[in-house]
Amino acid sequence: MSVALFVLGTLCSPSIAMAADSSGNWNLEDGSGHRLGAVLYERSNIDSSAGLRLKLTAESDGLKLDHARPLMLSDGRGQSWSLANRSGELMASNDGVTPVASSQYDAGCLKPIPSDGVPLEMTVVSSAGDLSFALSPGQVQTLHSLTDACAN
Repeated sequence: MSVALFVLGTLCSPSIAMAADSSGNWNLEDGSGHRLGAVLYERSNIDSSAGLRLKLTAESDGLKLDHARPLMLSDGRGQSWSLANRSGELMASNDGVTPVASSQYDAGCLKPIPSDGVPLEMTVVSSAGDLSFALSPGQVQTLHSLTDACAN
């Protein structure tokens, strides 16, 4: 019984939830039924620019992500950031076509650094129009920490 309570407590712990948010693998939902998977990763390729990337993949049927327009972040306090679209890096290995359900953005150092503890909203251009996702505190902290590390 005590083992079951420990496992349940561990799964429900806020620190575990924050760790999941801050890992760089995120599940996003806009409240209207549009879902995205997001992955932050370091791209290192001698043939193209290296750096931190944010890859988004539509998890909603039929949703297509834009391969040309940037990803927008805003903090509700008048600051906004535009992340360059790098979807051309997602070429499928067989036919050279960029997957319609995925897009990729340059997630390097955000200037100015987002204020710590301030919520961020992410706007993604898709076949369903502009979709807005409120980032969780752990996701915001991850972006803040990565950008803060770039400044040092």
